[in-house]
Amino acid sequence: MRIILIKIIKKYLIVGIVAIFFPITASASTVSTTDQLEGIFYISPAYLTAGINDLQTNVPSGDIVAPQTYSVDSNLEATGSVPEQIMEITKSKGVKVMPLITNGDNFSQSLMNDLLASTTAQNNVISYLISEAQNNGYIGWQFDFEHMEASDSEPYTAFVKKAATVLHQNNLILSVTAVARTDDATSTPFYQNWAGAYDYAQLAKYADFISLMTYDDPKTIGPTASIPYDTSVLNYLSDKVPTDKISLGIPLYYYGWDITATSSQIDLFYNVPSSDFGEVINYGGTYTRWQYDRENYGLNELFDSGLGSPYSTYYLNGHEYQIWYDDSTSMQMKLDMARLFHLRGFSAWALGQEFPDVWDAFDKNNK
Repeated sequence: MRIILIKIIKKYLIVGIVAIFFPITASASTVSTTDQLEGIFYISPAYLTAGINDLQTNVPSGDIVAPQTYSVDSNLEATGSVPEQIMEITKSKGVKVMPLITNGDNFSQSLMNDLLASTTAQNNVISYLISEAQNNGYIGWQFDFEHMEASDSEPYTAFVKKAATVLHQNNLILSVTAVARTDDATSTPFYQNWAGAYDYAQLAKYADFISLMTYDDPKTIGPTASIPYDTSVLNYLSDKVPTDKISLGIPLYYYGWDITATSSQIDLFYNVPSSDFGEVINYGGTYTRWQYDRENYGLNELFDSGLGSPYSTYYLNGHEYQIWYDDSTSMQMKLDMARLFHLRGFSAWALGQEFPDVWDAFDKNNK
């Protein structure tokens, strides 16, 4: 395996020459950057109305919409539904539906422990998923089980294997989300309570594909997911998961920082120590919020070519703030990277939060 220096020149002249190191086996001259990627667009209950509007306006025929609208409840029973409006739009546009199912409304760790300990509950959940998919015309399901203990790795893999076997027998697909990591540092809270439960190699044997949550970089110094971070995740997985079973997670939301402040931790969600870059003040920022900041505070709009991300700065009450987001240029860079790694596609979280011009990049993917 060799390191190839990709110099993206003409396409990104507005930000200068971006040099990205990709360890891939094909030479740069043989890699197509025009191959269509499978597009998965999530709909979050938190942005349901905006997500539905996005689905109606922007998501093209042939792509997949994945509403996060099912869960396993405290009784270990699967429950949920896809809103009728989503089903009507997808049917009229020819968009496929693959709902997510989660462990409770807030990724309950104890609930997941109980589910993995109960063969009866697992079998009941699987039967429910088959019935729901057949009755509603879903192409299958995505397991969005998160906040699992690292010790749950083997029982979770066994559950995925069992579910995939039965769903495949019924002509349904099963994919899984997986928290991304770049190493096997097993002693960290991040590994023990979030990332360690995913045996990527084993999950790839049974699931149709893995949607890597390559966002919420726990060691970020700005972007939700930078090009170097995505690259490091894919490097780590290079000998574990076939590239055609990887869907690259892409954030449609932004991170906002107060960089004048200092914080004892960079990401409260994962409890990862800070680099003293500043304090995260917005984990799920939207274009609407960015517009508000621009109109009320005035924004200086910049681009960090090393991280592959635009950002805006403003000052308020003696503090400097930064907003890191994705635009058409950075989104195109992410999609090009997915092609260079020969990935299956991308999984974008979540509709209704994005900057409008990212659709320029998504539209090119479908031409």
